[in-house]
Amino acid sequence: MLMNRKKWFAALLLVWMTATTVNARPPQDSLRLETIGRRLDSLLLADPAYGTEIDLSAGRLPLGELLRNVAKTNGVNLCVKTAEHPLVTCHFNRVRVVDLLAYLCREYRLEIEVVGNIVSVSDPLPLPSPPPVIKVGYDSLKRELSYDLQGEGLVEAVREIARLTGEKIVIPQNLYGRQVSGFINGLPVSEAIEALAVSNGLTAERRDGKYWHLLAGEAGAQDKTVSFQPRHFFTADQVRVDSTGKATVSIQRGSIQDIVTEVCRQANLDRMFLAPLNRQVSLYVRDVDIPSLFHVLFAGTPFLFREENGVYLFGAQEQQKILRTTAVIPLRYRTVENVPELIPEALKADMQIGAFAEQNSLIVSGTSRQIASLRQFVGAIDRTVPLITIEVLIVDSKKSSLREAGITAGLGEKPVKTAGRLSPGVDFTLSAASVNRLIHSFNGFGSVNLGKVTPNFYLTLKALEEAGTLELRSTPKLSTLNGHEASLKSGETRYYKEVQNNIMGTQNPIQSESYTWKSTEADLSLKIVPYVSSDGKITLTIEIEQSEFTAREEKDAPPGTATRSFKSRIRVDNEDMVLLGGIDRNTREKGSSGLPLIARIPVLKWLFGVSTDNKVDEKLSIFIKPTVIF
Repeated sequence: MLMNRKKWFAALLLVWMTATTVNARPPQDSLRLETIGRRLDSLLLADPAYGTEIDLSAGRLPLGELLRNVAKTNGVNLCVKTAEHPLVTCHFNRVRVVDLLAYLCREYRLEIEVVGNIVSVSDPLPLPSPPPVIKVGYDSLKRELSYDLQGEGLVEAVREIARLTGEKIVIPQNLYGRQVSGFINGLPVSEAIEALAVSNGLTAERRDGKYWHLLAGEAGAQDKTVSFQPRHFFTADQVRVDSTGKATVSIQRGSIQDIVTEVCRQANLDRMFLAPLNRQVSLYVRDVDIPSLFHVLFAGTPFLFREENGVYLFGAQEQQKILRTTAVIPLRYRTVENVPELIPEALKADMQIGAFAEQNSLIVSGTSRQIASLRQFVGAIDRTVPLITIEVLIVDSKKSSLREAGITAGLGEKPVKTAGRLSPGVDFTLSAASVNRLIHSFNGFGSVNLGKVTPNFYLTLKALEEAGTLELRSTPKLSTLNGHEASLKSGETRYYKEVQNNIMGTQNPIQSESYTWKSTEADLSLKIVPYVSSDGKITLTIEIEQSEFTAREEKDAPPGTATRSFKSRIRVDNEDMVLLGGIDRNTREKGSSGLPLIARIPVLKWLFGVSTDNKVDEKLSIFIKPTVIF
């Protein structure tokens, strides 16, 4: 008996919790779930596949992926069009597909559309927002009206005032879209209505003591000016200016004019309003100076301000000529040259910008907002420009070797004398007499005797070997700013004569000759452009060209030139030394002359011929070491 009571109690508790949960849902949500249930019931009758029982277990799986797997596994048609895919964690046993869809629609506020046997799952239409609450209060005993309006519609505010007070208020159609703001606490009805009208640029007239008629300010009284008195007073937590001039503002939907007035009042600033600042803004700033506060406050609005001799002038875009100001923006780290060309056209619109080279400054004229934007841009590009010192070591080495050996014999036009060099190297010419004496010394050693040579006979002995090394070094130092080119050029100039023949006249032609001297250069040219990145790396663009003179083809011909060049771009660390080489030239020349066949025999070719072996190796190496100086 006791067990049956416990079961009945548990069943009643479950029914009560279910009823409570259902009743706790909004009426719109309950209606939506009922509609979804009817659609799923119709779907189940149309396609029994949606009644299939499935086992499902998922952990933090996106909703779209979960339904796609269910559709693929059970052969149903599901289309998911939700803007967001929440992560689903669940574990179901023997649950029908339609029940799963109903559960997901309830938990994640989804909507279902059924077309045939295709189910489309999407986000529901947003619920209509509740009507705005008009904060109007009325004390019927004291007949005092209170309101706190912040941008509410005039029609809605007047309707609420008329409902509470019983006053009849007429609004012309041209004011139906007007918004009003104001704060009144416990003021008689007539005075409260007049205060609401005046604070929003309107006029309230009492007609025949029966009803109120609201008019626009210009139509009601042309001789009255717009009131610039504050319509709302702020607490110390909303607007505060400390002794150092730093302002803190935390306001939700406040009038710009009221904020400006309160800030100027606390900071003891003289001000002048050229036009009403009738805009609302939500603002939160902390410990900022007052000019920066005004710049932020007026961002995205047509309002401007200007400070002149300690007086702040506030106005709209129409007073731009009055609110224009002139400022000098000095540059600390770079020259003012070419800075105006770097400023984007969007910043220079409606501004006058000039360069003042004597003080390395910019002279600008425009509104305070334009000048503040330009000052921020100039501050971003006015940074320390690194100075790069580039040490260059140029090594041009030349190695040469010459080997020449052989015997030359012949007949000259006249007898020669014995002369020559024996050391270093042998380059000796024997006369006919010397040769005859040499022949005479050989006679008698064999059965063959040699005769004498003619007086014009000569014999030249040559055995010469030369080797040389030439090394030229140059250590220039270059300095340049980041992104600018540093160049070096060193060489020589040679001149040649260019002759021009002119023939003048036809019957008795006269030939004249003129010449001019022209020059040609051979030099070493080095160009380096450094770029320093933010991580301290240096990118070098290097261009090297070396040219040198070669032998003339003819006596009066221009000197020939040979050119070696390369261009490279490398990336190095600060104070790293880089070797650039590979500009080499190797020349080897071999020649021989002698009797046929005999000149090919290794030893005899030196006795009956002359051989020459000339080898020249030239190498250009360049060492570069950049150093960054800030």
